[in-house]
Amino acid sequence: MKTYRVGICDADLDYATALMDYINAAPENRLRVIAFSGINAVKDYLSVQDLDLLLTDDITDCDEGDEGLSLQSVRVIPLSEYRDCADGWRDESSQEAYIYKYQNAQMIIRSLSSFLTQRSQNRRQISRTIAVYSPLGRCGKTRLAGTIAANDEVRGGLYVSMETFGERPDLLDSNIFYLIKSESPELEEVISRQIELDNGIYRLYLSSSFLDTRDVSFEDMEMLIKCLLKSGRFTSLVFDIGSAAIADMRILSLFDQIYMPVLSDDVSIRKVEVFTKLIKAMGVRNILTRLVKLELPDAEENSSEMVAALWKARNDGGLD
Repeated sequence: MKTYRVGICDADLDYATALMDYINAAPENRLRVIAFSGINAVKDYLSVQDLDLLLTDDITDCDEGDEGLSLQSVRVIPLSEYRDCADGWRDESSQEAYIYKYQNAQMIIRSLSSFLTQRSQNRRQISRTIAVYSPLGRCGKTRLAGTIAANDEVRGGLYVSMETFGERPDLLDSNIFYLIKSESPELEEVISRQIELDNGIYRLYLSSSFLDTRDVSFEDMEMLIKCLLKSGRFTSLVFDIGSAAIADMRILSLFDQIYMPVLSDDVSIRKVEVFTKLIKAMGVRNILTRLVKLELPDAEENSSEMVAALWKARNDGGLD
């Protein structure tokens, strides 16, 4: 079961330490808290370690973006001495989210747990975007992507293939990416025609070669996702992304959630460590907070074993 690392940085170090001790001692708790004496100490820590969330009364060095405040791509929730609403907590999707520091500590734990385990998309947004990506081969990535698409119980899911090498030679001449880059008005119609139903799953194959997909920019992918969401036909867009299929790792930040199948052998573990260090070095650490790591059974797509592994990861947050 995944545990979440939370930093607490407050001018009142006694407060930060007491809250850390209380939360870490709480039974059945998935939070592990570290207290810091100042923002510089947080920065030093982030140079070698990770946090899923930072609570602080000092936001002077924080960046403000569409998802709120962040420090070195770690989401920041301000600690406030002032209570402006009943529980000192606002909707997690709001840039005005904060925690009232003097409320009951159990309420703080509940708020943190709610934020960290929520789906990363806006709750008012029906559709969600999911990437299945792994630096490893033969780990079940494609079987998992198909399983996720098959188990959308609202309007159904769409499997979108962006593998390094696809299995469809007939799509080597696919023009979808050309239409995206040229901002063609025909894009929606062409995509609609190319979606096919296979083994009970709707599938869209964008290309059969990484030579096309690696040329896709962050803005191109953003346009494609918006186009697919616009139709409202599916409530889950599940992208099966090959380990070498994208050149700009920022593309992964466009997805609400990223499932990463992993393996337990020593070589695979080291490869995942290399991937993690690369993501940090590229300044897109926020991708790591969206990762759900899981080990998959050697089972067919959408089999009962695969579905069970998926639901277990969704319920417990995956592996650490």
